[in-house]
Amino acid sequence: MMETFNMLDFFAAEKLYLTLAGFYPAEPGLRRHLFILSALVNLSISWLQFLSLVTFSYFNLDDLRKLTDILVFCVTQFAFLNKLTNLIWHKSSLKELEALLQKPVFTSVRSEEKHILTSHLQGGKLLAKMYRVMCFLGVVLYALFPFLDERSDKEPKFPLPCWFPFNEGDYYYPVFFFEIWSIAISAVLNSSIDLLTIMTMVLATAEFEVLNRKLTNISTSSGVGGDYDDDDEVRSRLEECIIHYDEALNLVRHIELTFSKGIFVQFFCSVMAICLTGFQMLVISFSSMRFVLLVVYLLVMMWQVAMYCWYGHNVMDSSDEVTSACYMSRWDKCSVEVRKSLMIVMERAKKPATIRAGNFFTLNIPTLMTVVISNMYKH
Repeated sequence: MMETFNMLDFFAAEKLYLTLAGFYPAEPGLRRHLFILSALVNLSISWLQFLSLVTFSYFNLDDLRKLTDILVFCVTQFAFLNKLTNLIWHKSSLKELEALLQKPVFTSVRSEEKHILTSHLQGGKLLAKMYRVMCFLGVVLYALFPFLDERSDKEPKFPLPCWFPFNEGDYYYPVFFFEIWSIAISAVLNSSIDLLTIMTMVLATAEFEVLNRKLTNISTSSGVGGDYDDDDEVRSRLEECIIHYDEALNLVRHIELTFSKGIFVQFFCSVMAICLTGFQMLVISFSSMRFVLLVVYLLVMMWQVAMYCWYGHNVMDSSDEVTSACYMSRWDKCSVEVRKSLMIVMERAKKPATIRAGNFFTLNIPTLMTVVISNMYKH
């Protein structure tokens, strides 16, 4: 019996956060103007923070300690703004992705297929909660850092060393809350864009697993020694599987088109941030508050890179299983026409679906190991 499954549930939370911030495509009407206003406010705060960081870096090029302090967050903010710009630029692609996910080939599922989708949905939501907790912990530590920092500097301490066209000490609390608010905006929106991308990858993986189950059960019998399904019924199921396969590949292409460039910039900046963080951890006291902050920051950066590679690899693995699923079906009980069609599907599946970052590298486990090993050698 067929049931309806709402594919947009996979990234409902991320869609909500980005919509409230004004960066997710909104429906026309009065609220749309409010969302545009929200986007302008959030963009202004984020860009002001980034420009303040860059200006501070320029005026402190001769101070290595201050420069490394600021560059860690500066490259992260740069990656966030690039991903945000990429999301705004590809709003139409995002709407096309939503329309694709609402096609009957994805939304009409059997009970066993619904179980597969629900299992992946629950796993993705657990990952999202853990990632958001780590980001929240990072924001809290940045807020506490000025009060727990043991350095003996006499000037007022702020979460970030930024440049302002006035004496920030005279406006300590407004500047302090501006910096914390900007860090919180970056954490919420940055993590939402990351998880929006990851959840679409989780969805693509689930769709390939559903497809593999359909292919394996393309021909069934009524019991031990029973007759196998009529050839017309098998051909109908195979046609459904081929349509499903085409749409699953189309889904992966849309994911890559929408998020690829943002992922590439994120990887480039994450590697830089990991290197800078590792360097700072080597030259400061292990018992300092700053060391704890850097450990949490490093874990978030590594988690971010690992998520993209792990779930990109899952998409590749699940699509690669299409060949095995065809072979595990009872093709020997099917007609010659069905066998030929299965062979064509198997030939197509020899090239698995992959998600590339900026057309430069594939998101998979070998890429993750390359990033980890390269950073180990640098330190």
